[in-house]
Amino acid sequence: MSKVSVVVPIYNAGKKLNKCIKSILNQTFKDFELILVNDGSIDNSLNICKKFQKKDKRIIVIDKQNEGSIATRRKGVEASNSEYVMFVDADDWIDSKTIEILYDDSIEGSVDITVCNMYKILGNGKIFKKKNNSRYFNKEKIYNEEEIKSELVTAYFWGHPFPPSLCAKMYKKELLLKSGKYLDRIRFLGEDLYYNMEILIKSNKVKVIDRALYYYRVGGFTSKYMPYLFEDMVNGYLIQKEVIDEYYQNTYQEQYDGISIMLLNTFKTCLYNLFNGELTEGGIKELIREYVSNDKVIECLTNKGSEKYFQKDYLNAIKDKNILYLFELGESMYKKKKLRRVLVSTASKLSII
Repeated sequence: MSKVSVVVPIYNAGKKLNKCIKSILNQTFKDFELILVNDGSIDNSLNICKKFQKKDKRIIVIDKQNEGSIATRRKGVEASNSEYVMFVDADDWIDSKTIEILYDDSIEGSVDITVCNMYKILGNGKIFKKKNNSRYFNKEKIYNEEEIKSELVTAYFWGHPFPPSLCAKMYKKELLLKSGKYLDRIRFLGEDLYYNMEILIKSNKVKVIDRALYYYRVGGFTSKYMPYLFEDMVNGYLIQKEVIDEYYQNTYQEQYDGISIMLLNTFKTCLYNLFNGELTEGGIKELIREYVSNDKVIECLTNKGSEKYFQKDYLNAIKDKNILYLFELGESMYKKKKLRRVLVSTASKLSII
């Protein structure tokens, strides 16, 4: 039985997978197993996994049909033989001391989750490399049960920069296995966030360290239309309402302010998303009409926090169902981001190995 399991969900990772796997095998900490879960890749990813498996007995390869990242990570956790689990995405890589530092801090502090900082990078990091400078990484800190609920979970309600990703964290396996009740209600947007939110609520101690040990490849803005984005936004809002009603009765109005602002901010992303596909102008306007008729969107319009945060023109456009205003808003966002999207996408493809 290994002390740590590293789970890598893989879907068409290509040559980037080599750097990911090598960074894990090159750890100063040796007592771990590496679980490579191939999620129905149609490129050479499975062969790359098998090539490494032949060279290192710590590697377990799981090949399955395509089910998405949620089911793929879950399969890896269920196959784990360790008390602690961490995730690494197939196109990212980690510092050589990552497992050693996260494991030692987890054991020393008897904590349920240890969180490290990360670098966001383009290509191999020579083009662009930026450390997360959020206040959560100003110093090392252990959060107790009350602080987890009041400072970390609420960060997700307000969009504060406490990292929602499953990566750059080491978890007690039991927490991962007994969490996940919200995941079947999310198709794409926020699956990591709602999983982490539930895990954090069930945690007794969380340690955050300021050292950046994880290298996250920035892929740029997606140019793919996401048909379930609006549905995920509404379902995420409902999930957060349930959490607030159960755990934040003393501050529920304050937390409702946060999730209302978050929904209406994400609503703008939904408008932008409509222009990423091949929808006609009429099709886009019809979907906007459906969006502004949603009772949860209407509910957020009357929230006091939303009224203070957003410009009246924006709120009134939704309230009055001003489809033309919202269409032009989404189109304007799309045009402004188009050049940046192209530049970031091009840069991310340079020196990828």
